[in-house]
Amino acid sequence: MSSAPKILGNQSKHTTQAEKQARTDAEKSLTRDDPIKLKAPRGFSKPAKKYWDSILERVEGVDLLDCLDQEMFMSYCQQLARRDALNALCEKLLSDAVKADNDKATTESTDKLESLLTKIAALERSLMSYADKLGFTPQSRARLAQKRAAAELDPDSDLFGD
Repeated sequence: MSSAPKILGNQSKHTTQAEKQARTDAEKSLTRDDPIKLKAPRGFSKPAKKYWDSILERVEGVDLLDCLDQEMFMSYCQQLARRDALNALCEKLLSDAVKADNDKATTESTDKLESLLTKIAALERSLMSYADKLGFTPQSRARLAQKRAAAELDPDSDLFGD
């Protein structure tokens, strides 16, 4: 199993000067000169729109998102908003369960809470998958830079055409 990709500054293996330069160039290519021009789609919920704006602001200047990623990014923002709503519902059910515990009638509240926690866990796994595919995790950004560096270094790339 291969190790997780690292940014050039964190690498300890021996690399040639050409490999280092290609890796540095690939990491620099993740920066964007012009701002991202994605617009939130119509019918977006307010919490999802807040995530949309917040994430776009944080990734400004980094070449991660493109107009082709818009639908996946939209789903990611909607899932983040859904997670917040489920967490709020979970807190409400937990407080209801505590009140019901005093009344010795906890079964119904705990069953609902357990079901909800299972749904939240599945949603968070899905969110991590989306974050990785969109390049929002450090490991996915390092992997992207590594792939770009390898593409620049391939000496046989011109032998076979497209």
